[in-house]
Amino acid sequence: MKLNKFLVLSFLIISSNVWAEKLSEEEIQLASGHPRVSYEGVKDIDAMAKALQKYLAQHDRYSFSRSWWKWDRLRTQYVDHGRVNKNEIKILQAAFRALILDWYKKLEAKGEADLFFIFFVTTAPGNKVARQLGDRTLVRDVHGGGYHGGWGGASRMRIYEELVREGLLTLEEQSLFKKIVYQSLSKTFIDFKKGSQKADNHSFGNGGGIALALKIFPNAPQAKEAKAWLDRVWNHMANYGDWKEWNYYPYGPIFLHGLIDIAEATGRIKTDKEIIYSVAHRALAFIHPGGVRGNPNSGAPRREDLNPVYKDPWNWGYYNVETSSRDGNFWYRLAQHYKDPEFLWASEQVNLGGRPLKGKVSTEYKKAYDQRYQWFIKREIHPRQPKQPSKIGYLSSTRHRIPERLYLNSIDEHRSAYVSYFLYEHKDAHLDNVSGHLYEYSVNGSKFLHCSGKYNNVYNRDNTIRGRGHGEESLDLFLVNHQRHPFPLHPDRQGDKRDLMRRGSLKHEKKYLKVETNSTGDSFGQFAFKDYYGKDSLWIRRTILTREGHLIVLDAYRGGATLKDEYNGGPVWHVADPVTNANLKPKTGVIKWDQNWISAPAFDHAWWKRERTQLLLYFHPDKELSFGSVKQATTQDCQPNLTTYAYKKLEAGKKHYFLSVLSPLNPAQDRKEVVNKISSTLTPNGSNAEVRLAGLTIKLVQKGDRIDWSVIRTR
Repeated sequence: MKLNKFLVLSFLIISSNVWAEKLSEEEIQLASGHPRVSYEGVKDIDAMAKALQKYLAQHDRYSFSRSWWKWDRLRTQYVDHGRVNKNEIKILQAAFRALILDWYKKLEAKGEADLFFIFFVTTAPGNKVARQLGDRTLVRDVHGGGYHGGWGGASRMRIYEELVREGLLTLEEQSLFKKIVYQSLSKTFIDFKKGSQKADNHSFGNGGGIALALKIFPNAPQAKEAKAWLDRVWNHMANYGDWKEWNYYPYGPIFLHGLIDIAEATGRIKTDKEIIYSVAHRALAFIHPGGVRGNPNSGAPRREDLNPVYKDPWNWGYYNVETSSRDGNFWYRLAQHYKDPEFLWASEQVNLGGRPLKGKVSTEYKKAYDQRYQWFIKREIHPRQPKQPSKIGYLSSTRHRIPERLYLNSIDEHRSAYVSYFLYEHKDAHLDNVSGHLYEYSVNGSKFLHCSGKYNNVYNRDNTIRGRGHGEESLDLFLVNHQRHPFPLHPDRQGDKRDLMRRGSLKHEKKYLKVETNSTGDSFGQFAFKDYYGKDSLWIRRTILTREGHLIVLDAYRGGATLKDEYNGGPVWHVADPVTNANLKPKTGVIKWDQNWISAPAFDHAWWKRERTQLLLYFHPDKELSFGSVKQATTQDCQPNLTTYAYKKLEAGKKHYFLSVLSPLNPAQDRKEVVNKISSTLTPNGSNAEVRLAGLTIKLVQKGDRIDWSVIRTR
C-alpha cells in the first residue's frame, strides 16, 4: 500500500519499547478518557496519539473482547462522517499500534510472542481465565481473550483495513500484523471442528473476525477449515431459519453483530437478505415506543442519568445493560445496509429512548440524534415506527413457524399499552425455562411488570442455584407448590427435594393459542401448557389488554392425578418495592394479607414520563383464596421486588379459576376509593368472568370451545 505523503510524518510515532517508557503527568492527562466524544479542536493531536499509544501499551491486561467495540464505533463515526476528522483516525492508529503491534513486541521481549492470538481459542484446555498449551499458560487479556476474545476480532480487522486504506501503517507494520493473523489462525490456537458448531453468540461473535481475516488474508493458515466452519454455523442458522438464544441482553447484540460481520465479509449481506430480515424482524418485535423495555430473564432498566447518553450517543445507550450502545449500533448497521427506516427507528429507541408519545423531544435529545445519525440525515432517511399489532411472534418465521411469544399491544402516536408473554417450552444454556412468563407489562411509558433476572433456575454442579433469583417463584406466571412449603417459597430455594416441576416437562398446547383485536383497540390473548407441574395437568391463561392499559388475567388450572390433594396453586406477580400502601409494610419472609389488593410504584419510567404512574393489583375475592407477599432480594439483573400472590388448595382433576386485575393508577387517586369502585364476578366453573372498573365493563364468556370477550365503555 502506497503511503499518504502528506500524513506519513505525523503518523509515524512508532517506538520499539513504548511499553517501557514512563509517562509524564501531561501524557497521562492526554491519554485518559478515550475514545473521547470529540477530537475537534485538539491542539496537538500527535502528542495526544503518542501519549495514548504509550499508555495503552503499558497496560498489564486489556480486554480483547468488549473493549474493542468502542474503537470500532470510533472507526464507524470517522467513516460515516465522511472521513473528514483526521484526528479520529490518528487516535485509532495509536490504539491499534499499542494494543496489537506494541503488545506483540512486549510479549516478544518476554519470550511469549508465540502465545499471542487475536481471535479465539478452542483447542487449548482450561477455562475463561487461563488455558494450557503444553507446559505454558495462556492468560486471558494478556496473550489474547480466551473463548470470548474473538468478540473484538471483527473490530480489529475493520480498523486494520481502514488504517491500510488511509496509508497509516508502514509495510513493516502490515507485515507484522499479517504474521499475527497467521499465528492466530494456526492449529496451535484453533481447531475449527471443536467448540461451537451452531449459531450462537460464541460462534457468531467470534466468526466475524475470522470471516474478515479470510477476506483480507485469503491464504492464511486453515483458510479452508475456517471457511467450512463459517459455512456450518451460518447454515445452522439459515436452515433452521433463526437462532435460539432467548435472552436478548446481553447475548442478542453479540450474536447479531456477528451476523452482520459474517454476512458483510462473505457477501451474504446481499445474497441472504431474506434470512437476515427474518431474524432481524423477530428481534424488532421486542421493541416498542413506550420508552421502557422488558427482556425474558434479564433486566433492561433505563439509565437514570441520560446526560452521558446525550453527550456521547456513540458510546452510551439508553438502557442500563451490558451491551447498550452495541445494541443501538447493530440496528444502525442494519438500517445502513438496507436503507430501512424501521431499523433506524429501532436504533433510535435503544440508543436514545425514542420520542415522546405526545410532545417534542428535548434540545439535548435532538442534538444527540443529529450527532449520532448524520449518515441518515444526509440521505434523508427518517425513522419510521413499524406496525405493531397484537400478534403471535414466531421463532423461525420463514421455516418452522414455532410460536415463541404472544404480544398484546395497543400502540399509536398517542398511547402505548404493551404486554409480552414468552411461550416456547425449550430453554438454552443462558436462560431459565420461562415458558408462560409475562415478562413485560407497560403503559404509556411506565413499566409495571418486568423480568426476573438471568439464571434464576439454573443450577451449579453442587445443586446450588447459580443466579440470585429464587427459581420458580421469580416468574410472573401460575405457580404450583407442595403444601409442606409456605406458598410461594418453592423448594428450589430451599435445597429441598424438588416438587413436580415445570422445567423440562411442560409442553405448549398450540391448539389453545389465540390472539384477537377488536375495532376499539382492545386485545385478547390465550395460551396453554400441558404437563404443567405434573403429568396430565393443564394451565390455560386468558388475557385482555384494554386500550387504556388495564390488564385482566383469567387463569384456569387442572392438576393431574399425581398432585393428589397435596398442592397449592395460584398466580404470582412481582410488583416493585417499596410498596406505597401504608397499611402494608413488607418484611423479609411471607406476609399474609387480609385484603385482596395492593398498590405499587412502576419499576421504570420513560425519559419523557413526568407523571409517576402507579400500579393497582387486584385479585377477585374468593373465600378459598389466601393473599400475601414476600419481600425478595434483587435478582441478578433486576430491581428489588415484592412477590405478590393469591393461592388456594388444589384438587387433582378439578379445574380451579383465578382472576387478576392490573390497572394503571394516577398517584393522586385514593387507592381505597378506586378499589371500592372495582367489582368482579367469576362463576365457579369459570365460564363467565366480568370486571367493572374506570367506566369499563370487561367480559370473558366461554361457550364450549369458543371464548367470547368484550370491552364496553360506559362513559
